[in-house]
Amino acid sequence: MESYYLDHGPARIHCLRFGQGERLLVALHGFGDRARLFAILEKALIERYTVVAFDLPFHGQTEWHQRSFAKEDLIAIIRQIQAREGKERLSLMGYSFGARLVQAMLPDFLPQLDKLYLLAPDGIQTKGMAAAVRTPMWIRNFLYRILQHPQWFLKILQAGQRLRIVPPLILHFLSFNLTRTERFQRTFGCWFALNSFYLRRQQIKAIWRESGLPVDIYFGTKDEMIRYKTVKKMVEGVKNVRIFLMDAGHRLIGEDLRDRMHRSGQHPA
Repeated sequence: MESYYLDHGPARIHCLRFGQGERLLVALHGFGDRARLFAILEKALIERYTVVAFDLPFHGQTEWHQRSFAKEDLIAIIRQIQAREGKERLSLMGYSFGARLVQAMLPDFLPQLDKLYLLAPDGIQTKGMAAAVRTPMWIRNFLYRILQHPQWFLKILQAGQRLRIVPPLILHFLSFNLTRTERFQRTFGCWFALNSFYLRRQQIKAIWRESGLPVDIYFGTKDEMIRYKTVKKMVEGVKNVRIFLMDAGHRLIGEDLRDRMHRSGQHPA
């Protein structure tokens, strides 16, 4: 497995490369993860693909000093990867938040895209994300300023949890991500970026149906974050989209997924 960096303006993007296949696969991880997450899938992908996964802005070993990032940033990074590999065509893989990002970039990469892998995909209907997407930017900016020292806010949330107003999951998420500077910047950086990576479900389904692009969706039956009924409804009538159900929760990347992908990829589209 090779580790290297790409320059993108003042930023340095950390990439991991593995596999010896003729096709290029670029993989994007989820919120709070890093590129190495995909290493366990190497056995399933190594023969078909050369895989390049990179640490997203505010994640892993990527050095990102701006307040946020946009779709154009990730497109430019992926274009650099294509140029480095000498590949005009590519496939994309996204896990959780990374799946939201790759789906938003479908219109930009579609003419060159061979296949799309969505693992526990955010960007279709994720619990709690609708409110995050709809929050006006001025409110996000306001919260960014007043929560630099979040202890007072967390005390309010703790009181809300005792009154059963605030769900424990929300309190745990915010307590973990607001109390350290790098996590604070990551949380707000990704929240600011959401507007740049928004594509309506109807647009996504239209792209799937009209392009004939092979799409494989892996979904954990115990996933409490993604609404499976919405995913299933989107797939209805789109013959080029396959759903593989896993006995797993939202964090489904592991040996079982590797083996399932290996079996399902024996006759790749």
